[in-house]
Amino acid sequence: MKILYSIKTNREMKFLSIAVLLLMLISCKYSDVPDNTTIQNVSVLVQPIETDIHYASGQKRHYIVRNNKMHINKLLLFIGGSFSTPKNYRLICDYGATIGLDVISLSYPNHITAASLKTSKDKFVFDHYRDEICFGNSVSNAVEVDVLNSINTRTIKLLEYLAKKYPNQNWSQYLTASNTLQWDKIIVSGHSQGSGHASYLGKKNKVGQVAMFSGPNDYSTFYNAPANWLFQKGETPLKDYYCLLHTKDQIVPFDFQKENLKALGMLAPNQNPTLVDNLSPPYKNAHALSINISAISKHNSTIGRNSILPKIWTYMFTTD
Repeated sequence: MKILYSIKTNREMKFLSIAVLLLMLISCKYSDVPDNTTIQNVSVLVQPIETDIHYASGQKRHYIVRNNKMHINKLLLFIGGSFSTPKNYRLICDYGATIGLDVISLSYPNHITAASLKTSKDKFVFDHYRDEICFGNSVSNAVEVDVLNSINTRTIKLLEYLAKKYPNQNWSQYLTASNTLQWDKIIVSGHSQGSGHASYLGKKNKVGQVAMFSGPNDYSTFYNAPANWLFQKGETPLKDYYCLLHTKDQIVPFDFQKENLKALGMLAPNQNPTLVDNLSPPYKNAHALSINISAISKHNSTIGRNSILPKIWTYMFTTD
């Protein structure tokens, strides 16, 4: 049996608790979404056990939303942050549906934070953490996730369920003939912990797009360096990677996040993310973006309610 561990300071736990609470508050309000979304968008909640009887009962439900009037035949696979519930992200997910994306906010094992690994002496602790959560390979001492509960398999099982349950909605287009994911039709996105998973999936598969919010956060304070996997060449070209950070993130220091983007190759050694508070699309054609807007939780502000965000999300999700 593997040892499960999570090293968190009281300060980190306080911020994480506030962050999850604010996500819950964000998910309860819709005033910034156009009125016609209640007509166009249809959402459902699906428990993992509905997609396969081998899942445990009582797990957090997947959140799925689809626009009934417009389709661009791309899937937005959204992966939430630590301790979050898929429905917490319905503001950004519903907005994705309004621009024609089919959207899944995925339920997955997210109770061990990436930041808890920062003091580990293991140079590959982040690599193994990402690999086990994303694909279920038994390589990590930090988490225990089998293949069935991996992000990859949970997404496949859900798409199979949706294709069977709603045969006229063409969910099967996101699966290959051999029931693997049709990655080139999938925008892999995530917030906080989920942004790292999105980036890692983009490393391992040629996805349609990677869109990261408030991450990735895999920075080792023991080695004062980004995680090993961030430096590795990936299958998805850098031109298809996008990121949005807040300059005063309370959870992961902005300087650490910048170093991670440099490791990915999204920033040059002396470069900063492009501040877009007062810019309009296409934001100088930048892929690494930042905001400095007022917010109670800077970490959650990238997927929050500020009026400048929908244009940024559209740019990140739809720029070819």
